[in-house]
Amino acid sequence: MPVLLAALVASGCPGCAPRATRFYIEDHRDDGPARRYYERFDECYYCRDSQGNTDIVARRRSIRGASADEALTQVLHVHQVYAAVPGRTQVEESMINATVSYLIVGPESGASFEGGGFVTFTENRKGTEITGKLESSALRPQRRLGGHRLETGATHDIFERASVTGRFRARRDKRSVVRILNEMKRLFGPLPRYEPPPVSPDLR
Repeated sequence: MPVLLAALVASGCPGCAPRATRFYIEDHRDDGPARRYYERFDECYYCRDSQGNTDIVARRRSIRGASADEALTQVLHVHQVYAAVPGRTQVEESMINATVSYLIVGPESGASFEGGGFVTFTENRKGTEITGKLESSALRPQRRLGGHRLETGATHDIFERASVTGRFRARRDKRSVVRILNEMKRLFGPLPRYEPPPVSPDLR
């Protein structure tokens, strides 16, 4: 798993020219200060299901060596189930309207991080593109390659607790959304059921 982290750190590039879809990944660890990484995603698509829920999928694939077998693939999947309207919907810091999955696949290993978050976006008049922002998320390691669920408190994963925020521009393309999600499902198995984190005694 350290190989995946090294590749992620190397791919971070805050000084690069801005892209339409870019995210910050903040790694919160119990044994030290939080670390922050920056990543640009080359692809971003969205589609809606029959209930009106929106799936947003961003992907970046980078080749670290001389062969495509050494590629690092990152996929961010946001499944929005409640449409917040920017400037009109009252937003609270703890509000959740989407499940969020962040998946990283390297040459010989991979891990997924799942949780909930809050996303807002607007669609153009033609209904072909959305622009928006993932305002907050809280993710925990859940799955490895082969569909194995990670044990709680695992110490050999890239992140112990992570949050992802950022902006995106997505093109409407259901075929690409389904294709990428099916690829990840074949690697990691079915998405685990989202379980909200326990309520802190201070918040009761």
